[in-house]
Amino acid sequence: MKITDETICIQGDSVAYRLIRSRIRRKSLALRVNNKGTIQVNVPHDTDIKAIEDFIIAKYSWIQSTLMESDLNTEPLSYNDGSKHFYLGEHYPLVLILASQSRVELLNQAIVIYHRKNVSIENLLNKWYRQQAEELFSKRTKLFRNQFDFPEVKSIKLRNMKARWGSCNSKAEITYNIHLIKAQPECIDYVIIHELCHLLHPNHGIGFYRLQSQLNPFYKQHKQLLNDNGYQYIRK
Repeated sequence: MKITDETICIQGDSVAYRLIRSRIRRKSLALRVNNKGTIQVNVPHDTDIKAIEDFIIAKYSWIQSTLMESDLNTEPLSYNDGSKHFYLGEHYPLVLILASQSRVELLNQAIVIYHRKNVSIENLLNKWYRQQAEELFSKRTKLFRNQFDFPEVKSIKLRNMKARWGSCNSKAEITYNIHLIKAQPECIDYVIIHELCHLLHPNHGIGFYRLQSQLNPFYKQHKQLLNDNGYQYIRK
């Protein structure tokens, strides 16, 4: 049995999956999504990669609906005083303080939310996440683009996504998952470098992986860390 972590680009989206090649399995290919949101594909040992990718692409609609259903069945997040939420890989408790003006700040190992009466704590926190993501992702993208002399990035966008952490299209537009701001800094950098590499290599070919490995020798560890914990970041 051989187990590897792979990525496929579907409709401009980067989708990670765990590939398990088995000498016992003779013909059939099987795909499942576990309770952590990890996509697993079981195939006969000598199955051609194109056949595997065609199989995943054919199942993509099912994968998306399954991930959404899994997310809905996960215990929902709480937004009460003391509830814990991720930010840059750390689990911080919320501290809610009634105030005349609403604002959010990271203070004394807690996410402190000053809020007016009857305001949505969830909305305030999500707005703060977006602000932090816009600032950090733009800063790190610019840093790595200049450091490694990548082509110009036309625009950076943020979206709530369930099945991917980022994407880069042929127009040099990079989109990041807002929930990525909850991950460890090294995982954020992994995704940013990954998408920048697509400016030069649109597909996940040999050249892409060679460049990614050269710029981030530990990308496999960072990718695994994100795969193992990502389901916690996209909870609602």
